Amino acid sequence: MKNKLTRNIFILFIWLICNYNAVGQSSIKGLVKSSVTQLRPITNVYIEILNIKRPILDRMTMADSLGHFYFENLELNKTYKLKISAFGYASQTFEVRTNKIINDTVLVIEAECDYNEEQAEKDWKNGTAKLLIIGSIVPIANTRQDNLFEKKYNVEYYDFGCSPPIYECIKLYNERIFKLMDAKYGQNWRNKVRTDVEYLENNTL
Repeated sequence: MKNKLTRNIFILFIWLICNYNAVGQSSIKGLVKSSVTQLRPITNVYIEILNIKRPILDRMTMADSLGHFYFENLELNKTYKLKISAFGYASQTFEVRTNKIINDTVLVIEAECDYNEEQAEKDWKNGTAKLLIIGSIVPIANTRQDNLFEKKYNVEYYDFGCSPPIYECIKLYNERIFKLMDAKYGQNWRNKVRTDVEYLENNTL
């Protein structure tokens, strides 16, 4: 009787050890990049595990300033579905399998830019260059000085309102226009341009 009890306790102990090893022993260490820049998206990036039964705060996290994120206490040898959400990007889902204790992964979220460096060059040559602005529901109207600026420097202030494309696209486009304007007009125009033009601050030759 005593031997049987000892044997049952031993079996229970082994069972507990096996289950401990199977659950909560793996983690996902990830990096989120934009397909446009191969860097962290400029906006906030949220990552959620879809196929796990946990409170929302335990199954969702936000990437840090470099695009890194971390999930722990995951099951080994399981495929997790990770949903990436970022302003301007369509939500995208990735599968990551926990084959190791620490699983490193790089997730690239796809996007296309109607506004980029190439489009800036094309618009500049065609005389249709823009300075892109992210406004609010009601765009801010040009002042008389703004209209004179547009005419003098042959550019147009373009306000997306509250529905802009992804920030990376705006950054690439505007920064290229800045360089083209600097090359043609010098930097004096920077003292006259609207202050709400995106990515102008501290952007110099």
